[in-house]
Amino acid sequence: MICSQRKLALGRITVLFCAGLSMQPAIGAENRQLEEIIVLAQKVKENILEVPVSVTVIQGESLQERGATNITGLNGIAPNVILNDVLFVENGGKFSIRGIGFFDIDPLSDQKTQIMVDGIPHARNTGVTYDQVDIQRVEILRGPQGTLFGRGSMAGTVNYVSRTAADEPGVSLRLSASEYGTNRYVLTVETGPIFDGAVRGRLTGSRRTTDGYIRNAFNGNMLGNKESHNTRLRIDHETDFAITSFILYELEDSVAGLGLTNQVQDPYGISDGDVNLVNIDQDGFRNSSEQGFSVLSEIPLDIGYLALLANTHKSEFLTYVDLDGRVGLHPPAPLGFSNAPFHWGFDIEQEQESFELRYHNQESERWNLVAGVFLFRENVERIFHQNIGPPFSETLAFEDSFETALARQNTRSQAVFGQAGFAVSDTVSLIAGARMTSEEKSADLTDYPLPPPSPQAPVSRFTPSHQWDQPTWKLGVEIQPNEATMYYLTASTGYKPGGFNGRATLPENVGPYAAEHSISLEAGVKGTLLDKRMRFAFAGFTTEYTDIVGLIRRPTATGRGTESVSDNIGGSSIKGLEFESTWLATADLEFDFALGYLNAEWDSYNADLNGDGMATDNTHLAILMAPEFSTYGAITYSQEFSAGTMQYRVDVRYQSSYNVYGRSNEDLYFRPATAKVNASATWIWGDAGNSISVYGRNLTDRQVVSQALVGIFPVMKFDPPRMLGVELKLNF
Repeated sequence: MICSQRKLALGRITVLFCAGLSMQPAIGAENRQLEEIIVLAQKVKENILEVPVSVTVIQGESLQERGATNITGLNGIAPNVILNDVLFVENGGKFSIRGIGFFDIDPLSDQKTQIMVDGIPHARNTGVTYDQVDIQRVEILRGPQGTLFGRGSMAGTVNYVSRTAADEPGVSLRLSASEYGTNRYVLTVETGPIFDGAVRGRLTGSRRTTDGYIRNAFNGNMLGNKESHNTRLRIDHETDFAITSFILYELEDSVAGLGLTNQVQDPYGISDGDVNLVNIDQDGFRNSSEQGFSVLSEIPLDIGYLALLANTHKSEFLTYVDLDGRVGLHPPAPLGFSNAPFHWGFDIEQEQESFELRYHNQESERWNLVAGVFLFRENVERIFHQNIGPPFSETLAFEDSFETALARQNTRSQAVFGQAGFAVSDTVSLIAGARMTSEEKSADLTDYPLPPPSPQAPVSRFTPSHQWDQPTWKLGVEIQPNEATMYYLTASTGYKPGGFNGRATLPENVGPYAAEHSISLEAGVKGTLLDKRMRFAFAGFTTEYTDIVGLIRRPTATGRGTESVSDNIGGSSIKGLEFESTWLATADLEFDFALGYLNAEWDSYNADLNGDGMATDNTHLAILMAPEFSTYGAITYSQEFSAGTMQYRVDVRYQSSYNVYGRSNEDLYFRPATAKVNASATWIWGDAGNSISVYGRNLTDRQVVSQALVGIFPVMKFDPPRMLGVELKLNF
């Protein structure tokens, strides 16, 4: 079946690629000089070489071309950064920056990497790996960003910057097809200036389908059958008083059969010889959606300008998975676990509103200032569903599951912040910033007994509330001895809010646990060489990460087994080096290179990891998602013809071995050192920039473990296989 899919995809690739080569309109020679990169790393538009922050910028085309559809397709490009999805929740983000990782999709738990869309926070890590459209660029800021970006930016910040509406009317069509029945269609319509040039509009719709590449041997179904829809409308309005953008978006995503690869009895995929063949009695599913509306406005003043960012956002998420991973004659479960089948699901509804008003001073040779206020409100509800089969349920289907727990939480957060830079001389500038955040959370946690004839546990209900007042700060100095070089030294802090355990069934498990903190000292240099044909950035850093929140085991209200809850478990020390460069060797040949080194060790880690009631010293464990080395290299070569341009690109992404579980040093839980190779060949023709690309991802077909989790048995997930595809882009 897989072979036939590959033959069909390759046939489509060959036909479309040959069709593209036959088109002959002329195209002028492309300007291959290094272009200035503008970022919003300090909430104002600045040249990346003048920002005292380690930041990687990835242009939005990389998210849409060469087979990448969401941010996980960029994994391995930024040094010391891992961009993955969550084991059971493929549109949930499991990110790690400089050895600080996060993967808990519990809606009562805040993320450690701040996710922003046009400067507006995306509070949950569910939904951050949806298919993305209309992205101009992605900025990955490494290190604490607590002063300007606030809560949840302890590890760093990922900011999606969307495209503005174009100055000319037009239509763009993007079609792609690849192996395993994966197809994508993106249609964009631009109005150009209308209503006397005051309004420009951009409407984009996309659809992606895939058949999946994992087969369930129990029933013959393909797992990971997916269909997603994405609609985005942007209206840019400009007057003498303000420049305002209105953005309306809606996303829907449905997956039939969760592709978790081999589980339980054969986590390595050795016995059947195929990591893409599983044997489970429930395929599972996931349905999710997001809707929202954003307003972005800049109001010029005589002494600067005001920026206003407002957003209302709603998301729904329902998933159902087979956690025991057994079928037929079940092998006995580990001690302390039931031998009954265990199928589990959760339903999450979330609403958030945010508002930010900030002031930027007028451009000055001496001063730059950013100051503002930020308000945030969130209501979230999560319902747990469980199905352990007869006699409690007629079947193992989700429809016959029963509710076991309900968790609600209201969050109110407000902050004031400011950051200033002052040039004490022509070459030296000082940086100082601070933020004060006040946050209140109130939760309502209810645990229900299992249905008869099981032993009836008492119904528990907890309504905790707590307030956290958290200051963060940044200090630094910049030295710019000449136009081509900038040195900097900064000390910065970040934090993740404390919270409650949405999975708790006993009062001592509810919390609250304390907020996490990080403080980082970073020294770096940025600049250009070779007559501005090479751009580089080098940084060294050390980070103290304290009050770390991690998962531990504690007894349940029923006294049967244990439950996984979050608590403060210790602290770690992290240090490392990062280097990035782009070099235009000739007008047609470009090299990109990045290197990251990371040394992350536990200072303290005292926790009960197995539920025996004894806290032990676990500082010997490897830190989750912290490879010692990460390397990225890419070569792009462009060849001009009278009919157009041929562009070839090859990139290699290497990460040394790292732990994917964090709670055991067994070989099972280590991802081996892995190099992934991607390549593409693109033909570009016509004044409109039409193109057709043939691409391959993971060309060496490296399928190694990417994630692991222990429920009743170890549950493993492996990287996707090699995928070949073609993409056609037409502009009218």
